[in-house]
Amino acid sequence: MDQIMVEKLIEKAKQASERAYCPNTERPIGACLLTNSGMIFTGCNIEISSFAGSLGAMEVVISKAISEGANGIRMLVNYCEEELCFPTGGEREFMKEFVDKTTIVCATKGHYEQFQMRELLPFSVKDA
Repeated sequence: MDQIMVEKLIEKAKQASERAYCPNTERPIGACLLTNSGMIFTGCNIEISSFAGSLGAMEVVISKAISEGANGIRMLVNYCEEELCFPTGGEREFMKEFVDKTTIVCATKGHYEQFQMRELLPFSVKDA
C-alpha cells in the first residue's frame, strides 16, 4: 500500500475519532477501513457505563462495512491522538473473523506502525 493512501486513511480515522463517544475513558479512538474494491468506511469507539456493552472503533467500522455489503478488507486503521493504541483483545477476536491477510495500521499523531493479524493475535480461537 502506498504512503499517500495510508496517510489518507489515517486522516479519515483521525476525523472519525472526533465523533467518539467516550465519557468513561475520555480516550477517543477512530478507525478507517479500505475494502478490496476501494470503498472506505469510518467508525469510532462508543462507550456506555457497562464496559462490556461498549464498542471499540474497529468493531464499529467492520460492522458498518459488513452491514453495507462490503467484503474483502484490504486495510484497517486504528487512530488515537494521545498515543499509539492497539485494538483490545475483544476487538482482535472480532477482527479475526473478517480479516486475515489484511494490513492493520495503528496510528497516532505523526507516527504509525503496520501489522498483520497474526502478529496482533497469534493464537486465536479461530485458529484452534
